[in-house]
Amino acid sequence: MTQNAITSAIGALKLVPMHLNYPTVISRATLIGASTEAVALLEGLPPVSAELAEVFRCVDAVIGEGQIAYVTPTKCPEYPYGAVVADKAGNVCAAAKGKSKEGLAELIRLKLLPPTEGFGEEMA
Repeated sequence: MTQNAITSAIGALKLVPMHLNYPTVISRATLIGASTEAVALLEGLPPVSAELAEVFRCVDAVIGEGQIAYVTPTKCPEYPYGAVVADKAGNVCAAAKGKSKEGLAELIRLKLLPPTEGFGEEMA
């Protein structure tokens, strides 16, 4: 696993119960050092990184198996987030811009629903 700010913070948090349950295994200094490093890395992340992680989490929750979500900030203040969902072959299944992460996820979910109009004929 690649070490980044989030995985570093998770690692530091995992040390806490070990230190509390077995103080001789993980020293106080190790715990303080790991958490200080994790905090410094997290504080160095641009705010848009955390926002996009949340946007991805919301969109990823509404897509199907075998689909891949890609999210991005946009330059449009009204619709600050964009997403594209592709299948394993790289074919675009849905794309949308949203005013919020929840709104974007809902738009993607709706676009991925099978069509309900018509009389069962195949689409051209």
